[in-house]
Amino acid sequence: MTRNNLFINRLIIITLKGEVAYDEPFHKGVNIIRGENSSGKSTISNFIFFILGGDFNDFVPEAKACAEVFAETEMNNATITIRRPIELDDSNKVKARIPMYFYWGSYEESRNPPAGKHWQKFGYNSYSETKSFSNVIFNNLNIPIVKGDSNITIHQLLRLMYIDQESPTSSLFYYEQFDSQITRETTSELLLGIYNDELYQNKRRLLELLKEIEEVKSEVKATKGFFSDILLLNPDNIEIKIENAQREISDIETLISSLKLSDKAAKIKINDFRFQKLSDSIAKQRGVITSLSDEYDKISFEITDNDFFINSLNEKLKALKNSLATREFLNNSTLYYCPECLTEIKKGEHDTQTTCKLCKETIDSTYGITQGRRMEQEIGFQITESNSIQKTLKNELEILTPRLKKEMGILKDLQKQFDEGVKDVSTSKQEQIEKLYTDKGFIEGEILQFRTMLENAHRYSDLLKKQANLIKEKDSVEAFINMTERKQNSLKEAIDRQIKIEALYLLNNDLHRQDEFKNANDFHVDYSNNISFLTNKYSKYSASSNFYLKITARFSIFLASLSIPEMRYPRFIVADNMEDKGIEEKRAQNFQKILIERLMKFDANSYQLIYTTSYITQELNSSDFVVGDYYTKENRTLKNVQPIF
Repeated sequence: MTRNNLFINRLIIITLKGEVAYDEPFHKGVNIIRGENSSGKSTISNFIFFILGGDFNDFVPEAKACAEVFAETEMNNATITIRRPIELDDSNKVKARIPMYFYWGSYEESRNPPAGKHWQKFGYNSYSETKSFSNVIFNNLNIPIVKGDSNITIHQLLRLMYIDQESPTSSLFYYEQFDSQITRETTSELLLGIYNDELYQNKRRLLELLKEIEEVKSEVKATKGFFSDILLLNPDNIEIKIENAQREISDIETLISSLKLSDKAAKIKINDFRFQKLSDSIAKQRGVITSLSDEYDKISFEITDNDFFINSLNEKLKALKNSLATREFLNNSTLYYCPECLTEIKKGEHDTQTTCKLCKETIDSTYGITQGRRMEQEIGFQITESNSIQKTLKNELEILTPRLKKEMGILKDLQKQFDEGVKDVSTSKQEQIEKLYTDKGFIEGEILQFRTMLENAHRYSDLLKKQANLIKEKDSVEAFINMTERKQNSLKEAIDRQIKIEALYLLNNDLHRQDEFKNANDFHVDYSNNISFLTNKYSKYSASSNFYLKITARFSIFLASLSIPEMRYPRFIVADNMEDKGIEEKRAQNFQKILIERLMKFDANSYQLIYTTSYITQELNSSDFVVGDYYTKENRTLKNVQPIF
């Protein structure tokens, strides 16, 4: 079952006076808008491009007399109505990069939304805290959002889904003056399904890892440079030195006490100056640790809460995806027997896809999916935001941990000094005692230095662990990239083969106007260089044959997507005028014939083709493929408009 499906169910254009200029339903499968030249067919094509997010501003005067355009769409079984206003700039051109409004439901419901449902506005650009309308469409079409140097919008995707009249025949994509190879490459990889978001993110992560590893190596080197003795970089070694120094102090304290007791057993008052100073230092140090501990606990609690919140969001998203998949599966399942009495269900004359097979009531199978898609999008945004916050908090905790360890060690030393001091007594052997105090002070100073060294050693040890973890992650990421690229190349080869098959079908069945087409046995699409060709990319043909080659390439991509489910191309294409660049009527009609014959081999509910033509055959003109009237200069596509010049 193919995913990525985009359909237009209905297109509505409203004039500046609030009247209806155009209102036509479209169906799945082939849709033909036909009529005479200059009857407004291209205007409708341009409006379709515009309402789906295309950057288009070169509208005819009649179109500029319209106020807004609506499209009821279906994106992967979710019904979404889009509204886009038509605003003019100072040069009297339609503003191309204006916001779009989305309503999760049908057009009719959007005119009078029930309680709890409303239109949502999304701008052209996306930011860390807000989504763009491209993000919304991508999410609903299961197309990954490219985060990086190449900003891919829905407009870029539409450049391979909309065949217009103005672009040169040499341009495979809808023409843009400022275009780049990386944009075309990324766009084609997205639509073909070759672009793998996980692969892309891993490639970005690999670059980050290589940078982080170099930064950690520099930190390791700098930290190591402060110490001439490599043993001083070992936390265990320094802790042993601190313990030994503390034992020396303990021995000195014992000796001082012994000397004082031998002379006079008089207790020093606890409020003497030296003890008061120690007491104040301890109180101050406890305040520092309390402050750091509070900050540590606060960040730890936030990380724990965030972990719980992110896990619950992921579970919720997983459950929602499972629910949507189950609903979609059930919608596509057919009941043959009544679950109550097990009698075979007989098909009634009024049975349709929108009626219940049991009670025969009308049902809306897309409602739950539509609501689910809206919720899925909101949860995804919350997960992204929460992960960003979590990364910042963990970095803060990583910096705070060694600092807290250091300050707690200092407190321990001060407390030990105080505990030993309260046992102290005065003595007449002052000179010997003073020397012992000097020795004790020197050792206490050493301990303070050792504490600083210990902080650096812990930092050094943490850096080594971090470096090892980063290298381990790098190896894992590189293995994933290599494995995924092999799969990616295999998929690309399969897609290229299918595109070639479809292209050769269209070329070989062309009227005999170009020998190279009739006898073609090879075909290539070069997305990066914006061309398609047979065997030689420099071959020259007539203008009409160049046009035929171009639409062959574009329709071959579309047709290939109907055979390869992995392609993200939304099985949707719009072609403005099938007889551009002087192509003769018989040749244009033959192309329509062979294209539709090829499409008849696929389920019409799995794709949508909308094209305009002035060269329609009588057979097609009387078929169910046509949309609206046969338009003429007197009966144009847009009604009730007063052109703005």
